[in-house]
Amino acid sequence: MTSNAVYYDRGSPHIAVENESEYVEDRELERVVRALQKQVDRHFFPLWGWRANLLFNRRPPHKRAMKIVVKDKPPREETGEVGYQFIEGLPITYVYTRDDDDEAVDFHATLSHEVLEMIADPGANLYACGYYLSPTGRHMNAWIPYEVCDPVQENLYEIDGVRVSDFVVPEWFEPERKRRSMRFSYLDSVREPFEIAKDGYIDAMVGRRIRTIWGEQAYRKKRRHRFRIRSEHYSRLCDVD
Repeated sequence: MTSNAVYYDRGSPHIAVENESEYVEDRELERVVRALQKQVDRHFFPLWGWRANLLFNRRPPHKRAMKIVVKDKPPREETGEVGYQFIEGLPITYVYTRDDDDEAVDFHATLSHEVLEMIADPGANLYACGYYLSPTGRHMNAWIPYEVCDPVQENLYEIDGVRVSDFVVPEWFEPERKRRSMRFSYLDSVREPFEIAKDGYIDAMVGRRIRTIWGEQAYRKKRRHRFRIRSEHYSRLCDVD
């Protein structure tokens, strides 16, 4: 970040979605963005109290808008375009429409995932004092990041024909909540705080290291856009005496 950085608006954020894909037409992506705005306004906001205004291909972009760029394929080499980063104080991330084998992927759900997590924790630096479950069922103390879609990864539903991501509710981050006392995700995919759905995962901060906890059927090569920036933040904190 620079001294002249223009920071995002935490209270009433804008998220600019830009299309740099050769495979996805603007009108298709615009349709997806409209469905995601409905998800933010009708489903996420009532449960979290946070929302954002999604802007599609706006020129010039809003001065303080965070940005999501839709591209065709991730670079083979790790570059500045991989993952979640900050450009002059504003978060930017990338969503890809093709995989490494040049096959089409369900980017709708990925875009929903990124939008909701950008709203919940744009700085990628919020954590809850909680725990993860060991293979024996023991509660292991850890700092759990505010990644609202990771724990329920691959649990999807549709809005106007667009597949969108499930997300956990704020109470999922509150260890005092009792098992089955409420819906801990929008789709009721988990039954208690810090539980991970079978296809989900969390990157728990344990002592001075990050440990990824996977669901029973999780795809362990899943691209995790915010992992690197969280790792960098956490490493800096651990270096402070």
